Amino acid sequence: GKVFLDNHNIMDLSKKSIRDNVVLINQFPYIFDMTIRENIKLAKPNATDKEILKACKDANLYDYVMSLPQGLDTKLGENGVKMSGGEKQRLAIARALIKNTRIIIFDESTSSLDNASQAEVTKAIAKLSGKHTIIIVAHRLSTITNADQLLLFEEGKLSGAGTHSELANNHSYYKQLLSKMNT
Repeated sequence: GKVFLDNHNIMDLSKKSIRDNVVLINQFPYIFDMTIRENIKLAKPNATDKEILKACKDANLYDYVMSLPQGLDTKLGENGVKMSGGEKQRLAIARALIKNTRIIIFDESTSSLDNASQAEVTKAIAKLSGKHTIIIVAHRLSTITNADQLLLFEEGKLSGAGTHSELANNHSYYKQLLSKMNT
């Protein structure tokens, strides 16, 4: 019934402290009718181009940005109409990274992506390992098999915890989910 961040009850922390340390990337990130640079700088207005390009590299967005004739100055259209779903997600990841929070929450961030886009986003998430605490909320099991710790919920209640292989070998409900994934 309680959430702790570094042994501090979240209820005892200020909104600013939480906002400075936690960022959320959801299933449908909003992309503003601005340039790539401006979209990323929303999270850190004083970010340098060097920082922005590093965030793009870490988010697996760099090659896409560099392929555009106007690069960072490319205007994206309302809600990123000129981008694919995977490119939007990787831009949202770059925007989160520029903020340099300690905790990044991915809420169903790959559920609406095709397999190729999911693979690119998954690579971007893997690059963050060891640098941030990453929480991934997912129904698509292929997104989470490499996680250090899985928490399995059944009918809204925690029913298991462990690595992918531990749950695959020892948890009947997880085995059922895996068998459905493979059929």
